[in-house]
Amino acid sequence: MLVVIGGDLVPTNNNIELFEKNLENELDINFKKEWYNADYRIFNLECVLGKKEKLKPILKAGPNLIADENAIEGIKSLNPNLVLLSNNHILDYGQEGLENTMNLLSKNNILCTGIINNNHEKEKIVYFEKDKIKVGFYNLCENEFTIATSKNRGANPFINAKNYKEIYEAKKNCDYLIVIFHGGKEFYRYPSPNLQQICHDIVDFGADVVILQHSHCIGCEETYNSKKIVYGQGNFIFYGGNDEYWNSELLIKLNIKEENIDVEYIPLEKKNNLIGISSRGDILKQFYERSEKIKQKGFIEDCYREFAEKNLNSYLSILNKNRFLKKVVNRIFKRKYFEKKYKMKDYLSILNIIECEAHRELLICGLKNKINELESNKKQKNKY
Repeated sequence: MLVVIGGDLVPTNNNIELFEKNLENELDINFKKEWYNADYRIFNLECVLGKKEKLKPILKAGPNLIADENAIEGIKSLNPNLVLLSNNHILDYGQEGLENTMNLLSKNNILCTGIINNNHEKEKIVYFEKDKIKVGFYNLCENEFTIATSKNRGANPFINAKNYKEIYEAKKNCDYLIVIFHGGKEFYRYPSPNLQQICHDIVDFGADVVILQHSHCIGCEETYNSKKIVYGQGNFIFYGGNDEYWNSELLIKLNIKEENIDVEYIPLEKKNNLIGISSRGDILKQFYERSEKIKQKGFIEDCYREFAEKNLNSYLSILNKNRFLKKVVNRIFKRKYFEKKYKMKDYLSILNIIECEAHRELLICGLKNKINELESNKKQKNKY
């Protein structure tokens, strides 16, 4: 059984006209050989499909992603066997936008997964079977603005006890289980210590391959207990910038046999406003170099601390207010001044930092670094 998995797909302004028709003639010929010759084709749809003027965006930190519903023609021409919807944008235009997207996929006979009716519902596992080999696919995402709540439909959220139990039960029903997790920090090429532990746990509960999406850049790989974990494969067809993060990505090819799964990485890059196989040797070279680095004891922790230090100021800029001014205005306005100064965007950003595992972990690590630094400086001064 051959399975190819692409990263994040979003039709954007520069290629929406292509998506409104059959894409096959516009695609790189070498890419088409790999893509259409596979038994099963999978990617993450990271936007709502619908008429923007008819849908209301939700309040959130970050952009609300939507593509015209006519883009379904291009999506259909990619002939996907499964579209992943558990991500941080699938509810960007509320329940109506989600329903519109899922109805369009259904009308075009495109199977999707990753959406549940409430956060207590079990994720419905998708199984494919060929040559007496049965493979399951489980999709989940970190907790941001589009997850299912106790009342509303949405993306399958990371709630470790829930997910681990579902993974354990799903593995009983198949020969191999592939877990695709929409999580991690954007534009960071390594796992955080916490994310690595989560992925190890996912393997321990039954996953045979774990693939991380969402980071918008190629990360690295790890073999844990003989199972492959991919920490970031980059985008699929999604234009968000002109730097290296956005312009290179991996197509993951799984050759699934009775005795094992062979994982192959096919480097991709943007071509003709869509996608093509890259001839650049440095994409995979750097991927494997990063993969060697994470084997070094302490590397993941040290690298993440450095990353946290670089990002601490951006988090504090949202929360920081002049302390002297705060004392004065609180006396005058009875502690309501700063509540009035914050705008809706500020509150949404703070909520996202606290609620999302990737942001929260990075902030905590950065704060601990700063506290240790201040404490060390204090001790040095006390010596004199």
